[in-house]
Amino acid sequence: MFLTDFHTHSSCSPDASSSMLQMALAGAEKGISVMCITDHVDIDDFMTGNARSDCFGNWEEMRRQFGEAKEALKDLIDLRLGIEFGEANHASASHIEAVTSKKLDFIIGSIHNLRGYPDFFCIDYKSASQCENLVEKYVEEHFELVRLDCFDVIGHLGYTRRYMKRAGYDIGLGGHTERIKELFRLIRDGGKGIELNTSGLRDGTGSAFPELGVLKLYRELGGEIVTTGSDSHRPEDVGKNLEDGMELLREAGFRYFTVFKERKPEFIKL
Repeated sequence: MFLTDFHTHSSCSPDASSSMLQMALAGAEKGISVMCITDHVDIDDFMTGNARSDCFGNWEEMRRQFGEAKEALKDLIDLRLGIEFGEANHASASHIEAVTSKKLDFIIGSIHNLRGYPDFFCIDYKSASQCENLVEKYVEEHFELVRLDCFDVIGHLGYTRRYMKRAGYDIGLGGHTERIKELFRLIRDGGKGIELNTSGLRDGTGSAFPELGVLKLYRELGGEIVTTGSDSHRPEDVGKNLEDGMELLREAGFRYFTVFKERKPEFIKL
């Protein structure tokens, strides 16, 4: 099976500690054909939600590690370099230009926290109504993001469910179907896509991000661009549940999935 992992993190992300070489080696050992390292470039501090002065990451170290991994593994794996651009809708136009001007293969656009809030990981959830209100704001901020030409796919849509479910409130995107439809039309018409993030299949959430019903909705509305990613932060998680993810794509009605090179989509038959 041709497997691709287009969401992985190395020690160039603040929440990971393994080098790009270690991550890529794990991908090669697990039979991943094409892998993209997508380290965090987050506008906000995840603990506070405040703007970060060092949000642009260590580009020199990223390039160094990527070159080392490419040279060491050569033909063992097709390795590509991207980023996960967090909260770009909170950034200034100049900040967005500074990020998107970098020579990259791929950019995931993600929302980990709302404006003025910490990461959803850090919130103290106390009621279902609080959760519903936060999910509504989360969906609305995606409209800000999709109107910016600074990403290739939307990352882990439905990310909120992971942390709310851990707190005892299993609240997904089901109550926002009409707005999600509008969002998917904008994504489709803008030539962008979404990712199928398999991390929820191993972290206790019980579903991928987005969940199958939302994935089907994207396909029914003509969505074609969809990447697969493990969202791994450790070598042992590289490639996890990608085969399950491929089955979900088939069940949702996809015949192709997507990889990116130099920010351009390439379609691979399922």
